[in-house]
Amino acid sequence: MARKIIYDTDIGWMNDDCMAAIFALKSAHIDVLGITPVMGNFDLNYEMACALRLLEILGHDDIPVCRGFDRPLIHRRGPYAEKVWGRWALHETVDDIPPGMPSTNADPRHAADFIAETVLAQPGEVTIVAVGPLTNVAFAMRMYPQIIEQVAEIVIMGGAIGRLPRGSGNVTPSAEFNFWVDPEAAAIVMHSGAPITLMPLNVCRRTHFSGSMYRRIINSESDYPEVADLFRRYIGPRFNDPELDRRQPVLYYGVYDHACLAWLIDPGIFTCERICVEVSTQPGLDYGASHGYIQGDYVSGNEALPIETDIEPVTVAYDMDFDRLVEIYVDAITKR
Repeated sequence: MARKIIYDTDIGWMNDDCMAAIFALKSAHIDVLGITPVMGNFDLNYEMACALRLLEILGHDDIPVCRGFDRPLIHRRGPYAEKVWGRWALHETVDDIPPGMPSTNADPRHAADFIAETVLAQPGEVTIVAVGPLTNVAFAMRMYPQIIEQVAEIVIMGGAIGRLPRGSGNVTPSAEFNFWVDPEAAAIVMHSGAPITLMPLNVCRRTHFSGSMYRRIINSESDYPEVADLFRRYIGPRFNDPELDRRQPVLYYGVYDHACLAWLIDPGIFTCERICVEVSTQPGLDYGASHGYIQGDYVSGNEALPIETDIEPVTVAYDMDFDRLVEIYVDAITKR
């Protein structure tokens, strides 16, 4: 049976969130119940327009798009945020996006209400796939704490676990972008006790979007010509960048969020560990950092620490069979 999901995202136009949304919408193994944009990569107004227009183009404009939060719970933009990636909480007016503005309207429900209503209406059946800052999910948990026990799973792209390979940050030395934008929300979700699978930078850094993947998609003869057209029009020009290696051009950011969806289809392609993950909300360089550890009796040289906490371990992926992920992804969006 197809996995029922809510896609919580800081989607832009044909960014990794958008390409992953296409994956979810075209996969026979995934049933998208709704999209709940949250500020992050872009300002929320732009994200709403992108989500609505994507659904129109792919013929899924019956799927509700519910407006989420346009700012983090506490974190305010400062000089550092202006120097790094992310147009979060700028509250910009949007009158155009690359494929033209959508003609359909958003669902009037707030994202947090939609998340809770959908989970509670189908207990144990709905998975939240969260690939942006966790503000919407955290607020839903605080307003409707019963969803913590009734959600099937929360699969999160976020964090960077220093004790595992490839665990440095990408927006500060120790923090990953999604967790850094709203660390307080990330802490609420990660410390909630809900069934969580985390796809941190450790595993996402094993991915890339290659020229060979691009060519397979645009040259496919499938029932989804609109998909090939989207990639040809909006991804193709990026491979004309003269700084890319002509032998094997790669977009390194390309398939981070896809890992969350591949987990739902074939979790066996991932190497995982059950560990406790705490998110720092302390100001300074540690803000938004995610610290992973194993609880247990301390023995010099082992990896367990006698930390007294009520935080439940979560499943953390730190490696994968990337070739298998590529096959799952490309097959989903190209096969008849």
